[in-house]
Amino acid sequence: MASHDQTALLTNSVRDLTPSATLAINERSAALQSEGRQVFKLGLGQSPFPVPSPVVESLREHAGQKDYLAVQGLPELREAIAAWHRRRDNVDAVATRVLVGPGSKELMFLIQLVHNSVLTIPRPSWVSYAPQAGILNKPVEWIETRQEDGWRLSPAALDATCRATPNARRLLILNYPNNPTGLTYDQGQLVELAEVTRDHGVVVLSD
Repeated sequence: MASHDQTALLTNSVRDLTPSATLAINERSAALQSEGRQVFKLGLGQSPFPVPSPVVESLREHAGQKDYLAVQGLPELREAIAAWHRRRDNVDAVATRVLVGPGSKELMFLIQLVHNSVLTIPRPSWVSYAPQAGILNKPVEWIETRQEDGWRLSPAALDATCRATPNARRLLILNYPNNPTGLTYDQGQLVELAEVTRDHGVVVLSD
């Protein structure tokens, strides 16, 4: 019987993916630790803190529940999230516009899936954004940042990028505190970026 290359069953966009650099580092670190080596793991942003006791107790209490929830998530949770944003951000948030998912990566992938746009990413960036776009065969547009700007996306750089191809629809990922730099934006910097995104009709995904 002739042997078959099982990778031929995969789409090209998935077949060409390389292992995640952060996961590779984490697995390599774990292997070294198993050998008794001292390793300071900086690969994953995993919380070092224990799960709070009320969360553990609530999970234990509800572990037997097996019914499917509403597609958008638990109604009570969506209402609590909307109420929090109304109090904190003074915005007209309503539960019907809240979507609860199993994790941010899954939700960000879904946004890319449904939004017909170019994925615009400031560089340096977190390693998952561009590969997700690659799986969906979506174009990626990089915007270089500068050391003198603290590796932050400048309004001028974003404006220049948008003017270079004015008819493109864009989904901008604004990641802050930034990974890997750790830097963030103050309110004034966000207002200036918001003015540019509004002028050019850029949709912003805040991570």
